[in-house]
Amino acid sequence: MMGLGPSIKMTTLHHFRCPVSLVLQKEKDLEFNGIIINGVSEGFDEKVFTAERTGYIAECMRADGAIVAIDGWGNHHIDFVNVIEQLGLKGIPAIGISYIGQQGRLVCTNRYVDTVVDFNKNSSGYESCIVGDNNLTDYDAMKAVALLKNKMNKWGKKELAEPSGETVLRRLTQKKYAIHKVEFGDRTTVTRGVLTLRKGMEERILEATTRIKSMTVQIVQPGEHNFFVNSNLDYMPIACKTRGSLGEGETNLLTGVTVMLTGVEDVSGFQPSNIGSSEGILEKQVKLNQAGTPADSDVILHIDFLFEEGEGRTAKGIQAAHQAADQLLNEIRGAMRQLDDMPYTKEEFCDVARPGRRKVVLVKVVSGLGNMYDTSVFPEQPGGYIGSRLLMSTRNMPVVITPNQCMDGAIHSLL
Repeated sequence: MMGLGPSIKMTTLHHFRCPVSLVLQKEKDLEFNGIIINGVSEGFDEKVFTAERTGYIAECMRADGAIVAIDGWGNHHIDFVNVIEQLGLKGIPAIGISYIGQQGRLVCTNRYVDTVVDFNKNSSGYESCIVGDNNLTDYDAMKAVALLKNKMNKWGKKELAEPSGETVLRRLTQKKYAIHKVEFGDRTTVTRGVLTLRKGMEERILEATTRIKSMTVQIVQPGEHNFFVNSNLDYMPIACKTRGSLGEGETNLLTGVTVMLTGVEDVSGFQPSNIGSSEGILEKQVKLNQAGTPADSDVILHIDFLFEEGEGRTAKGIQAAHQAADQLLNEIRGAMRQLDDMPYTKEEFCDVARPGRRKVVLVKVVSGLGNMYDTSVFPEQPGGYIGSRLLMSTRNMPVVITPNQCMDGAIHSLL
């Protein structure tokens, strides 16, 4: 049995706001020296192979401890426990973070899987079709970090008696521009807190794809969520690079507005999903104010896809939807590069070396099976899809990214 349902899915927005990365970056008595992305594989041999590679990478990174986070269960837990075992064999203690509850109990285990933080939030202990209902939170992340410190102590992983300061390796500045109104107009602009979208901006995009029959763009105001939506494909931020590459330099980010992708297949009415689709009345099918979902005060830019019959259940069809959404966002990003007339707040993220402190890595066990369960990395723009590489196409070979790259949208979920 494979398990990744709507309530536990880590959307692109969730990775962009990764609770574990945020907590680890603030830990002054640890060195957060990187993130290993380990894709879930289909065959057992590949599960073992990628887990072994992850263990060797962590060893090469001189990790003293690790946190292993996953948003799947059932078959996916094989990858999860294999990674923790391979870390343990290398002398690296690890804490797991996973949905467990009643439904997601481990299908296998080993002697190194002794501490798992369960981020189930549903009182029934079962999955739901509500996006964000069982999301990993800041509290789960803080609990995992505290448990890891204790486990490292027990394994004899001590910091040096005299740590020798710190060095900033990479600096990322995020300029946040508050959007108070979203409307349609003659051209796409961002000015004085208003995002204006060109009417018919999706028409040119549709001409270039044969897998999508239609694409509808809708502006959803806060609190106006009492209407039907098709199954959720993703939530995305609206951000663009203005200087440097992903993980450094400057990024402009619009706040107060979040992108929501949904879709359904023509003729059959098939709702794209892995386990359980999330179509229904929006206010009942999403839990707001989570790391991976919009705030209740956000305007939602809703992009809905009608797939050609059969394409809502193919990898190419799902990829085409994410490609089309990112093309649409590129028009907005073009208007975001010069926002001199708008005030902004600023947040800075730093990758920091702390000699003498214990080194910790985060392992993200993410989708890598294709179709409705895949992940891509290193897009051209923060949280985007264009230019990225699919994990399935690389046979889920583990990839290393910096903490700053995670916070700058280097991971895109095709869920």
